[in-house]
Amino acid sequence: MQVSVWIGEVLRHPRLRLGNDVEDLAQQVRRKLLMSFRDDRFSGDSSLRTYVWRVAQHVAIDHLRSLRTRPAPFPLDEIAEPADPAASPEGGVLENERRALFARVLARLADECRNLFHLIVFEELSYAEIAGRLGATEGAIKVRALRCREKAVAEFKAVTSAPGARPLEEGDV
Repeated sequence: MQVSVWIGEVLRHPRLRLGNDVEDLAQQVRRKLLMSFRDDRFSGDSSLRTYVWRVAQHVAIDHLRSLRTRPAPFPLDEIAEPADPAASPEGGVLENERRALFARVLARLADECRNLFHLIVFEELSYAEIAGRLGATEGAIKVRALRCREKAVAEFKAVTSAPGARPLEEGDV
């Protein structure tokens, strides 16, 4: 729990004025530390406390920079909660069809694209983190992701235009 104390010392500093974002950022710091330890990036040249502080500082700085460059978020309180698709029998069937279609499209993609989608969607890694893992440049990863999305769209169109497939509807792509 000492690591959490160190993270809090950095993120709760009055000069940063992070407010309600502190807990989300603390979780992001923990995730970065975990990945850093898994990848053996902590060499022990400094104390663990110093390493944790630096990671927390970088996360806070990145967050503050992102606030300057992106517009204010849309207030979530004003968004209507989507209806549960399983609430009606038809909705449940449509949801199952969408999942099966998604599985068919993924199965038709190359392993490289499936692995890249896994890193982006499930592991929620940034392009820079993926580039570090795969030993490529961030630009190369962005291009690969774009090409994989294009292939996925092409596979989707191929799957849905096959004989016996349901017609494309707005919002499918």
